[in-house]
Amino acid sequence: MTSKSAGADEHFVAPALSGVAPLSMFDAVRARLYLAIELGLLKAGDRLPSDARSAEALDVSVATIRRAFGALTEENVLTRKRGRHGGTFVAADVDPTRWAEDPAVQRFRDEAPTVRALIDERALIESALAAEAAWRHGDPATAAHLDDAREAIAAAEAAEDWTEFHAADVRFHRAVAAASGHDWALAQHQAVADALYAYFVPYPIAYLRESNAQHRAVLEAIDRGEARIAAREALAHVRELRESMFISQRPSGSGR
Repeated sequence: MTSKSAGADEHFVAPALSGVAPLSMFDAVRARLYLAIELGLLKAGDRLPSDARSAEALDVSVATIRRAFGALTEENVLTRKRGRHGGTFVAADVDPTRWAEDPAVQRFRDEAPTVRALIDERALIESALAAEAAWRHGDPATAAHLDDAREAIAAAEAAEDWTEFHAADVRFHRAVAAASGHDWALAQHQAVADALYAYFVPYPIAYLRESNAQHRAVLEAIDRGEARIAAREALAHVRELRESMFISQRPSGSGR
């Protein structure tokens, strides 16, 4: 996903909220960071990726990230340090009750039914496409897409943080979808996946590595031509988001 230009008129429009005033990208970034800290996915002392990488992963402009990081620094939610070992860090002793009534955070919470619906839709689409890819695993065109999926898994394994993993994750899922050979389905798959990505919050890399192991299980089943197992693994992988996203009180990656 590419970052938006600094001068763009940025608004986050959740599917169920299209009839009301859109949430600004600035407020959406704030809410996602608040929720990640509240759920223990970002902990005190954790260093955030660079402004540019954070912007690309959250699909906003660098200017928006800088505004959001600056605002949270003023609130003592983040701290910024200069020098060789400087950067942006999660502050110590942050009290999540401070943003319990924040309108942007509440908007995200109110979207829980939409998020669950997107997860279910994506799970059905990806399980079907994984099965189709398994049936076609000997086809040269499919094999090329599966090689791309393998490279994405390797990139995800080498990722040092959630921003690098996100790029590899997007690449993997799109490669598997393309391997199905059903080009007509790719636009719908991407639309649903992108809508869901808009609700993601930063995750610890340890949790994301577990997610990458699920990617391997999907790909291995496809390589063996086992359509039923490929579909089952893909379905379980996406449905796990019900337990790991902010809609769950105790996300898998929270350590709480």
